[in-house]
Amino acid sequence: MKPESDILDKVRKLLRLADRSRGATENEAKVALSKAQELMTRHNIDSALLRMEAGEKAGIDVTKGLYELPKSLNPADMLILSLLQSHFNVRVILMSGGSKTPIDIIGAPEDVDFAIYALSFLRETFFRCWNEFKKTAWNPDRASYYRGLRDGIHAELTAAKKRAEDSYGDGDRQTYALAVVDQNAAITRYVDEHYGKLRNRAQRRRRVDSASYFAGETKGRTIRINRPLTE
Repeated sequence: MKPESDILDKVRKLLRLADRSRGATENEAKVALSKAQELMTRHNIDSALLRMEAGEKAGIDVTKGLYELPKSLNPADMLILSLLQSHFNVRVILMSGGSKTPIDIIGAPEDVDFAIYALSFLRETFFRCWNEFKKTAWNPDRASYYRGLRDGIHAELTAAKKRAEDSYGDGDRQTYALAVVDQNAAITRYVDEHYGKLRNRAQRRRRVDSASYFAGETKGRTIRINRPLTE
């Protein structure tokens, strides 16, 4: 299995393929994030299998990463954080802070690194796609567009994870499923020990504009980005 630094390097290169200013094709832009997710899923499965073979069923390494969002959250931010928790094997905790909104990201070290990188990537994606869409649509609704974008990306990431898992045999998939349970339990223990009882942030129900939602969902399945990412 390749070292974690090599895996993360390859993930970053895949995400940069979505930068059309560097000559990426439409198809490269479409598959960049899902391919990165597929690679990370395979890496996590390989790591879990090696751990189980070595008899290391306990003591899973859990760490914390920090990402700072603006003080006033954009409507896209909570949707993006929900994608991280659904697809990147991490727990996300919003903290209070002076001029920023600190985000603690809890998980295995390589998952935290990937989640932080993907968070920047997804924020760039959401804002760029919305700015493009609102110039061409009549009376667009930003919240509905963002929700559709999130659902489209969610569908692509779900498909990428399934492709990665399906490439393994039944026994390996079952072993990985058990390892995921152990990892989730380790993350929960870490959160309980360091944060105590947490309050869930309530999501306000909003009217959904079907045209904006459909445009966002369709765009989310293509993951098209037009500006370079920064490290």
